[in-house]
Amino acid sequence: MTHADLVATASGQMSGILHEPVTGEAAMAWSDGRLYLKGDNDFWAQQGSFSRTDLPSSGHWIAPKMRSGHHVLDSFGVNAGSLSPKSLAALVRQVTSDPGALQEDAETIEGHKAISYTAEGWTVVLASSAPYTVLAIGGDPLGAGPIGPTASADYNKPYLVMTPKPATEDQAADVRSAATEAAAAAPASSDDAVSQPQGPKFTITDNSANPCTTDPCSYSFTVTNSGDTAGEATLYLDFPNMPEQPHPLGTLKPGQFREVNGTRPDVVSSGRFVQQTDYAWVYSPSLYGQDPDVGSRLRARGLRPEAVPVATPLKPTVAKLLDLMTRDAPAADTKANDKAVEALGGAADRGRLPALAAIAGSGRLTNPENLREVVPATAELGGQRVMEQVAHLLKTDPNAKVTWGGLYKADGDMYKADYIYTSTQHGREVKRAVQVKAVNRLEELWALTGSDAEQPNGERSGSGNSKGEKAPPGFERVLQISLEPTVGPLFSLASTADLQNFLSTGPKFRQMRDSLCKSNGGSRVDRLVIANESGAHQWTDLSRLGAHC
Repeated sequence: MTHADLVATASGQMSGILHEPVTGEAAMAWSDGRLYLKGDNDFWAQQGSFSRTDLPSSGHWIAPKMRSGHHVLDSFGVNAGSLSPKSLAALVRQVTSDPGALQEDAETIEGHKAISYTAEGWTVVLASSAPYTVLAIGGDPLGAGPIGPTASADYNKPYLVMTPKPATEDQAADVRSAATEAAAAAPASSDDAVSQPQGPKFTITDNSANPCTTDPCSYSFTVTNSGDTAGEATLYLDFPNMPEQPHPLGTLKPGQFREVNGTRPDVVSSGRFVQQTDYAWVYSPSLYGQDPDVGSRLRARGLRPEAVPVATPLKPTVAKLLDLMTRDAPAADTKANDKAVEALGGAADRGRLPALAAIAGSGRLTNPENLREVVPATAELGGQRVMEQVAHLLKTDPNAKVTWGGLYKADGDMYKADYIYTSTQHGREVKRAVQVKAVNRLEELWALTGSDAEQPNGERSGSGNSKGEKAPPGFERVLQISLEPTVGPLFSLASTADLQNFLSTGPKFRQMRDSLCKSNGGSRVDRLVIANESGAHQWTDLSRLGAHC
């Protein structure tokens, strides 16, 4: 989901910042019916297949256009121009005055006693006493009303949660200034008009005589930077009966080329002809990252970063991931290659590369060989949330070591969870096995059953072996529930105290409370974590949630 901090004026202008999960952000502005964006590489890499091969605006204002029927901005499905104070006021009146509106006591939100109204796909939460401040708004922009979707909303299925607050005159002046700056700096038509330099591209020309008729044989290769940015390059040559040899070329500017000449022994005696294969490839940090061995291993497998079509700034990420995903398999295992390429191609299409880059870059994922299997699972919401949590953990905790979706060996047995990790916090060892559940509708939380909490206990068939799931001995059993915005503003914005009150007293949550306990009275989990828009809320004493175990 995209988080946004935005300020809108009565005249219909807007500016602010869009934040993507884990990493990536963009400045945005709206003026005269047009959207302007200035995002970093990680932001653009998460906008799906429509922009991942060009990263058009990194660090520059653009006015995105429609491509293939969808807006270039995939992850923000709300028409920013419809988020004016006038539109919000009209929506509040529409919902609260609807004769069929469902009216509920919302307990508290942000410390205020509140009441909610739900009608026509929207929920409005007001303070229950004068001046009846609007505390939150949530709903589907595809529904009828003054808040509208972008043209790509059918594709994105957006849901919007807002906490509107009054802006100051200074903030409004900043919006007008930002909108004017963005409109003046952005191209008149689209991002295609100002596609930014994307990086070096190296081509190799073999100038060697063919066939070789002398001993030693002469060779000659020309390396040309046919890209649009200068880049460091090293030519690697691999001839029969000779070790691979690096030839540093220094930095080549766009259009610049360098030749490498030399000799090598003839592989046969005079008067005979044989066929042989010479390998030549270019290592550049711009393509493979800082480790030349990554390129050597991929070359030995017949893999190149170009196997997954992405913009040049993303190629080191692809190279590192391809290497991690195949390093355990024999070089001749083409099935492992194909699975890795297919998995990364799908991940790139869905904007997953920045999160995967954070995981790979940490060097603390203990089972990279399982990436071939777990990366495709990120196509589903539950798998995506697991990936984001693993990425966030490895990014923010320098002591964390994580097993993601694979088997964890302990005491001569195998164990499994969505992710298992060890760390050190405040001088104490932390060991946790985490199961993740994404909740789209509040009814799913009401209907939470023992099956959602039983994996850490080995209660499912096959638990404790390669087919089942079970927390390793001595590891804390954690159930983490991700409340998606679609559960509505009351729960997606609730504080720890609010959630505890809802879950411990609400009759609708009895089944959930019971699911946390085993039939013999013991608890199924040691820690319950509920993540929503206001943070991560944790309980180790389940009795505080009304669970009798």
